[in-house]
Amino acid sequence: MSDSKQANAMLPMAQRDFKALHGMLDAEIFADEIYGFHVRQAGQDS
Repeated sequence: MSDSKQANAMLPMAQRDFKALHGMLDAEIFADEIYGFHVRQAGQDS
């Protein structure tokens, strides 16, 4: 798979992880570790 095709395939995953971050802004509901996991995932997927 070419780099551009792979990037296009992974972009929706990164977008979902990024969207999840917005839902985790309430620190009383989500632990820092969970938020951090999704930050790393969004960066790795993109």
